[in-house]
Amino acid sequence: MSKTDLKRISISGWDDKYPSVPANFRNECRHMRDLKDKERFYLEAPSHYASKGDILLNRLKFDPSFAALRLWSFLFSEKDRLFEAKKQGWKIFAAMKDLGIVPVITYSLPKTLTFYADELWWAPCFAEDSRLLDIAAKLGATEELCFVRAALGAMKTFDYFPEPDLCIAAVGSCCDDFSAVMQLIEWQGLKVHWWEMPSRDLPKTGSDHNITPYGKTRYKKEILSFIAEELKGVANAASDVAGEKISSAMLLENMRRFNRIRRLLSSLREKVYSAERAPLPGLEMFLAEFLPMHGCSDPEEAENVLVCLHSEVDMRLAKGLSTFSGKPVRIFWATPPTDASLITILEDCGGTVCGTEYLISHSFFNIRTTGDPFLALAENHLDDPMAGACGVRVGRILKEAKKFRAEGVIISGIFGASHCPFEDRRITDELRKADLPVLSFDVPFSPGRPSEQVKNRIESFVEIIKKRR
Repeated sequence: MSKTDLKRISISGWDDKYPSVPANFRNECRHMRDLKDKERFYLEAPSHYASKGDILLNRLKFDPSFAALRLWSFLFSEKDRLFEAKKQGWKIFAAMKDLGIVPVITYSLPKTLTFYADELWWAPCFAEDSRLLDIAAKLGATEELCFVRAALGAMKTFDYFPEPDLCIAAVGSCCDDFSAVMQLIEWQGLKVHWWEMPSRDLPKTGSDHNITPYGKTRYKKEILSFIAEELKGVANAASDVAGEKISSAMLLENMRRFNRIRRLLSSLREKVYSAERAPLPGLEMFLAEFLPMHGCSDPEEAENVLVCLHSEVDMRLAKGLSTFSGKPVRIFWATPPTDASLITILEDCGGTVCGTEYLISHSFFNIRTTGDPFLALAENHLDDPMAGACGVRVGRILKEAKKFRAEGVIISGIFGASHCPFEDRRITDELRKADLPVLSFDVPFSPGRPSEQVKNRIESFVEIIKKRR
């Protein structure tokens, strides 16, 4: 196989290729293995999920590997897991806004699933349908809030997930938009446990601060014990719902499981983003990077999916294979694009994603497994790029953009997100000081077709960088 033999394929291309998936591979793709009554296989072609409403899939280009198909199917089958678990009498927790801490606690309990309501921000774009946004507007979450308001619409319809037994909502150092949405969710009569995430409040002197062990983030000493107590409250609330208390041993075992997932993702990022020609496209990496947050409602299978992706990437690196030919323009992407087709547009015009900061980078760091587990989880919260001033996030973007040899940076802002206008300007100024070209724009809701303005700007940006060479 030559270096140019790998090509991204369309949704119809997967329809043609799907019958060739080996039976033994399909049998490996099982979820909810704790339910012993029957085998649960989830591998499907993307058209299966497009026919069920995720119409944007028709406009994307996919990696042609079976490992990538497993990733897509795993993410889009999450709804099936949630409804099946509810049917089996399991407890369902909706985590909101902490983006990686709460599931490490709640998955310590047997017969429970945890999902992130936050992730519904991309549902309107994948469905190319404003229904959830329209419902949210009628409930008080109107267009001045970002797309995360779709979570409120979904909490009314319960067609993306069953009614949660408990919503676990973080407030404090998080975005104003979702703070408002979470209050509106509680007003719908759902049971909510609130916990506070205080800001890091970087000290002005060196004597009253600590540094997190993995993210190396400075924070005021006195807030760590406060966060730990808040997380103990989360554990107690989840235990009350599940009817079983979370012990330290249960929590530590689950922390080790999530550390394995985090290490797998971190290693995958290193391999893919360090390569001269990426062995895996940015669209698949976009999906993979969200797995450590909550294991996509099945941490055991999330680990298997990442191991499978590693095997594919290792094979391609050994053989010099990539879906990109020539020398693609290396783009670092900051802030997750609400419209995933923008990554396809970048890759179609000669670019490749060589690094990311999707506001979830704290979920890539290990969690310390010595000492008090709640203090360790509190440290991980303090690595959250939104847990204080955006200087921490700017520093990570600059460091990784340099590390992965980025030639430019795209910042895809989210319409209505209160933090974006403030962060984008700061990030842009610092990147330009480092002589890195920046393209910054808000992603419009553009059902049925890509925004021509955004498409033209991405294509022009790639051409400008090519001329800089």
